[in-house]
Amino acid sequence: MKIQESPLKKKITRLIEANGPIHISEFMEICLYNIDHGYYSNSKVIGKKGDFVTSPEISQVFGELIALNFYSNALSSNLKEINLVELGPGNGTLMKDILNTFSKIQTNNIKFNSFLFEKSNQLKKVQKNNLSKYKCNWIDNLENIPNKPTYFIANEFFDALPINQFISNNGYWFERKVEVKNNNFYFVLGKKISDKLDDDPYPNGKIIEQSIYTQSILAKIFKLILKYSGALIVIDYGQINKELNYKNTLQGVKNHHASDIFQSIGLTDLSSWVNFSAFMKNVPNGVIYKGPITQKEFLMNLGIKERFENLGHNKSVIERRRLSNEFERLVSASYMGQAFKVFALQSENLKILEGF
Repeated sequence: MKIQESPLKKKITRLIEANGPIHISEFMEICLYNIDHGYYSNSKVIGKKGDFVTSPEISQVFGELIALNFYSNALSSNLKEINLVELGPGNGTLMKDILNTFSKIQTNNIKFNSFLFEKSNQLKKVQKNNLSKYKCNWIDNLENIPNKPTYFIANEFFDALPINQFISNNGYWFERKVEVKNNNFYFVLGKKISDKLDDDPYPNGKIIEQSIYTQSILAKIFKLILKYSGALIVIDYGQINKELNYKNTLQGVKNHHASDIFQSIGLTDLSSWVNFSAFMKNVPNGVIYKGPITQKEFLMNLGIKERFENLGHNKSVIERRRLSNEFERLVSASYMGQAFKVFALQSENLKILEGF
């Protein structure tokens, strides 16, 4: 299939021609995060006019429930000053809804210091505009988070981190790489893997996905919350079914529809399903986890149905219909309720987060 000409296509082609097939993670890193032409260098990727819509963009109720969950946990855990860090904050909508909720409730002198972990300069501009009435801090390195109890929220963040794939063939595991020929990108087998994978390589074609980016970020979060206490809530496309651990989940999205990952380089969102079993394997002593459960279960446990019912009181038929539509998009299995999973990690000295 022909690839659209683009600066990134030329860059990746030259890289492969000079050094041979590249890691899938290298391909994704360039396509998504190249400072000049990467997908996230565009400020209009999220929302109705972008390529995908996230839960915070559907309704402010999503952010309200997350805010009340963190507040309730801080109160019951006797915390007085906390870092609140959003990983990959998109347009800043979720953080705005969380901070707006804090401003409306009696917070019992609990202070939340907000941080947005963002590397895209274009998205930072959007976030700063949307959050102009709040005092926020932007960081591009988790090492810059102050040494205090810290709550992390990651909504559709880990699925966008680059991955590598390993595929089984004739009783062995090989790394899957990206090659180019006749102006087309395609997958090839790389070197045989001898010491990394203990999984059974039969039958042929099983695929394991790994992300060193995810592992690195989790290690930094574990270090901080073990020393100063805290928690991480992950909401993302995710896998619970073990059989899905051996399938290719790398996908492209453009204009709200599935797209070939090798087409429209730099203009297509690339993501993979989060493998929560990998999260569980690396949990250190002193950290406990809850979930994964479906987004529907999580939000229903937090009272989303009652909240929408309250919003609908004394509203017009049109307004109630709009609210009903937003509710369905967040919890229905045909929208985000089933495919999205919620997973929490927290230091064991905190009270258990609600919703699980």
